[in-house]
Amino acid sequence: MASGSPRPATGIGLKGPKDLLSGLMFIVIGAGGLYFGSDFPMGTPVRLGTGVFPAILSWGLIVIGVIVFIQGLLITGEPVGNWAWRPVVLIGIAAGLFAVLIEPAGLIVSMIVLMGFGALAGDDHTVREFSIFTVIMVVMALAMFIWGLGMPIKVFPWS
Repeated sequence: MASGSPRPATGIGLKGPKDLLSGLMFIVIGAGGLYFGSDFPMGTPVRLGTGVFPAILSWGLIVIGVIVFIQGLLITGEPVGNWAWRPVVLIGIAAGLFAVLIEPAGLIVSMIVLMGFGALAGDDHTVREFSIFTVIMVVMALAMFIWGLGMPIKVFPWS
């Protein structure tokens, strides 16, 4: 390591390996969302289908991934450290359960499960914070997707 160098060399000659990997992760998740959501109907501009939001979200992830990936090529960043596997696994499980539960259980139940597993991924949450955040997110999802856009998503398991 040269004198005055801000960080040790990564050994692979990359300026920002953490940004490169993060950008690649966003791109892969976005591409996966486009692939797996390609069967959802897009609807019309007047009546949006259930495939619109996943497509917008997926394209947003891809764009963010490309920006972060390019930043990793151009700007010196932090080296890759140890992986925090628990949050990665729990967030993956949360997203998978949401996808599996949205149709049979409805939006509210699937969002509560999503938020619950998401909260388990972190260490600094209280039950009060989790409850308030979950209620806010469920109300926002209902307002946006059900009442605002009129999307044909089941709200409760019995509806």
